[in-house]
Amino acid sequence: MRTFLRLVVSLLPLALTPLLGYLLARGSINLGGGEKDILVLLPWMAWSLFFAVSSWVFWRRGYSVRGASWRAAFVALAGLAIVGVTLTILGQLGIGGLF
Repeated sequence: MRTFLRLVVSLLPLALTPLLGYLLARGSINLGGGEKDILVLLPWMAWSLFFAVSSWVFWRRGYSVRGASWRAAFVALAGLAIVGVTLTILGQLGIGGLF
């Protein structure tokens, strides 16, 4: 039962990604960006993947479900920030003509 709880907690954000995409595409959730609202799914999905992997790593190291979830959320946020900054720097280099 404890293993099932850990799997549900770690994979729930990733499992909700198609539902969020459906609700955004249908217009049930309106973030004010029109058809660009669907772009919210890219960072959501990246965060979910970081969260699932880091949750598994923290649980393998012996952290409780609550402690691993908090740490995994922080690691996922940091991973998403690193990916965002990296893409921003690469985009600026491309605009500047270096790529």
